[in-house]
Amino acid sequence: MIPKPGDLRLRHGPHGELGLDGEARTWPAEQVLLASVADGQASYCFLALPDAVLEGEALTAFLDQVAPFGSPPPPSLIRAYGLPDAPFPSILLKEHEAAPEGTGPAYQRFLDNARQRWLAALQQTGPGLCPALAWRCAPQRSFLDPRDWVAALTEAGVRFPGVADDYLGRGLLLLADRDIARSWRSMMSLGGVTKARKMTGREFPVWVDLPAHQEDLLASPLLARVEELLTAA
Repeated sequence: MIPKPGDLRLRHGPHGELGLDGEARTWPAEQVLLASVADGQASYCFLALPDAVLEGEALTAFLDQVAPFGSPPPPSLIRAYGLPDAPFPSILLKEHEAAPEGTGPAYQRFLDNARQRWLAALQQTGPGLCPALAWRCAPQRSFLDPRDWVAALTEAGVRFPGVADDYLGRGLLLLADRDIARSWRSMMSLGGVTKARKMTGREFPVWVDLPAHQEDLLASPLLARVEELLTAA
């Protein structure tokens, strides 16, 4: 759903009101923006840190917290994402298409939709990335593209100096609750059977987008807390 400014219910405040544990201190910004809208058949919510514009070392520092094996520094990711056909060096051209468990499509989604904005943020040649999430709350939770909300929120007076990015938005869920990813495999194949590798910040966008991980992310207590606060607003 693409909301209209007049239909939005907004709430601003410190992330402490989300009731997070001590890990919340490592969030890249103090203030969070919450928004919701309903159309009579379903309800939708939005969460963002509009003051957090992650680029360069700030971006890899965030990835270092949420990726299972940390994150290499920006030059390493720039070299990987700058390759014309295969942003991850361990993947031979087209090999990822045979990767199991939805890895190939997740890789392709990043390649098609996010690689260039991540590369620009890492190189500090374009806008930084703003962690953001949009989801349908009811009748059943599902993630949506947060960029569809930005125009309406901007018209409602919210400033976004960075580009809304839901890979980092899902990273906030992991930052808020480490148990979400406890059962996830941190060694995976991004190609053939000989291509198993540790999931670092370089591979984080694929890892956090795998189909098998979405149910756990959608069950995040952080999403439930956002829905509760917006209902009470």
